[in-house]
Amino acid sequence: MSLKIKLLFFVFSIFFIQSCATSYQGTEQTVTFKSHPNGAFVKTSHGYSCSITPCKIKLPRNKSFEAKISKPGFTTEIINVKSAPNGSGAVGVVSSALIGGVIASGYDIYKGSIFELTPTEINVKMQSTNALVLEEIRSISNMGLFNN
Repeated sequence: MSLKIKLLFFVFSIFFIQSCATSYQGTEQTVTFKSHPNGAFVKTSHGYSCSITPCKIKLPRNKSFEAKISKPGFTTEIINVKSAPNGSGAVGVVSSALIGGVIASGYDIYKGSIFELTPTEINVKMQSTNALVLEEIRSISNMGLFNN
């Protein structure tokens, strides 16, 4: 095999490997969860969880979800994470279509590799429920309902 053919084959194989969105960025994405105070439980609407924040969870790119962050004695926070097509994934699908045809690009779309989750880092500040109850009692007492 001549050097030109070997070089052309090498360049083509590199392009082919890089072109598939599934091989380029994968079908899962890591999302980081942080809370103040630390030590909260995270559960997503599609069943993934971690028991103590800060933590990272590897999640499917193609599914939007809600994350519920909770800790006893503190407010529960709910955050929406959206799945939307991103630029790198779209380029990968176009390349897949050029090289592998409709089946290859359809695979990328089906597996969700063209999508990106946003936000990728969730940082919530949880309020103490004891402090909220005390504030409510103060506001009621300032109304003068209990004065004679």
